[in-house]
Amino acid sequence: MKADQEFNLARVPQQPTISSVGGGNGCIHSPGGYRNLVWQSRSSAPTPWTLTFIAGLETLFDEGIETLPALVQGLNSAALYDPQGQPWQEATLRDLSVFCFPFHGAGGA
Repeated sequence: MKADQEFNLARVPQQPTISSVGGGNGCIHSPGGYRNLVWQSRSSAPTPWTLTFIAGLETLFDEGIETLPALVQGLNSAALYDPQGQPWQEATLRDLSVFCFPFHGAGGA
């Protein structure tokens, strides 16, 4: 992937969509008004830690692990530690979840 496709430095803030019954009406951006990059919604490329963390979570979710305590145990068992290299605690994973995903079930917020 070319470097200019990793993220969009010139990402335009989205405007509210205007509901419309006709196709093409209510668009957020005007056609031709910006460069259509592959990854328009993120302001930076994901770090190697982020990609590894996401892959670890996907594996745990595929195994049916969904509660906060079980996710903490699963991540630590796989040595997929927090961004500072420390084992996960429920509080640290819950704090990170505000930006990534909600938890459901026992122990979740």
